[in-house]
Amino acid sequence: MAKVSLFRKIKLYRQYSQLISSNRVALGEANIRIDMVDRLYTVVNVPEELFEGVYDTRKSDIARISQTYLSEYLRNTRRMLDGMGLGELYKTYDTRKVDKYSFLVVIGFSLFDTRRIANWLIAASVVSAVGGLLWYVSSIIN
Repeated sequence: MAKVSLFRKIKLYRQYSQLISSNRVALGEANIRIDMVDRLYTVVNVPEELFEGVYDTRKSDIARISQTYLSEYLRNTRRMLDGMGLGELYKTYDTRKVDKYSFLVVIGFSLFDTRRIANWLIAASVVSAVGGLLWYVSSIIN
């Protein structure tokens, strides 16, 4: 994607956030949750029936079968998100194995990492609060 100005990114993030909020029910039905910084996340459980035919299920077999199932799940999720009008406003942040047959999938805003921005805003708020408290204490002392 071409360079995008900060104001345009903020405008697109607001649009992304509004689309997420307006489709909260549909996302919930698809077992996709929304966190405080508008990231979408879910745990994908690969059905154990996919592994029943293999007598000696090695780690490489589990990884290959799981990867195929996970790719199909992500393809269907992309279709659903595109249908909601999110188009190029999202990307997959992380896909992490959390159990033998379970994967955590995190999807978020594509133009910046909302978690990093939230951490920065929290830190700025804490610094401002401490500064305000120090100013108040110093005004009482003087």
